[in-house]
Amino acid sequence: MRAHRGRRQAGFSLIEALVILVLVGTLTAYALPRLRDTESTRVRRAAQQLVRDLETVRSRVLATRSAGRVVFTPGLRSYTAYLDDDRDGLIGQTAGETDSLRSFRTRTLESGIQFGRTGAPDVPGFAGPGAITLPGARLDFNTRGIPAPLGTSGAIYLSSASDPNAVAAVTVTGAAGIRAWVLLGGVWQ
Repeated sequence: MRAHRGRRQAGFSLIEALVILVLVGTLTAYALPRLRDTESTRVRRAAQQLVRDLETVRSRVLATRSAGRVVFTPGLRSYTAYLDDDRDGLIGQTAGETDSLRSFRTRTLESGIQFGRTGAPDVPGFAGPGAITLPGARLDFNTRGIPAPLGTSGAIYLSSASDPNAVAAVTVTGAAGIRAWVLLGGVWQ
């Protein structure tokens, strides 16, 4: 046997190779979805975020037994949520009512995403013109988490400013069912 004093062998150790593999894997996992981030994906993601936000407002309404409201502002590409903080049954759309929600206050749509349907057909069961078919471009929840006035339902359409085929919708039923839809090949799914 020879002793290798002061001489280092060329190559990587097992630990170094594992560290490199982990780094490459992490970078790939981070970068790959962004390479496939199409306009349709971005619109779908915005619709899913809107569903989560509407469910958040409804959950806070149920937890606090207060009325809630979400107001859509198409010109600003945003929506704002309110919670009746003094429980007087009236929503004045004040800063205090926005703060009492304790989650998002105003959410602006991602760049390039807008309220609009770009010629898309109505979502089945939710006929009506425009990008937001809810009365007054707002959704009110009563203290039981049901859209008010009773039976209110509608759709909020989201689309890409650069791809007229990238369209999604969020529907709200009179029983507070909230669902995201995507238009694929001219068919809502």
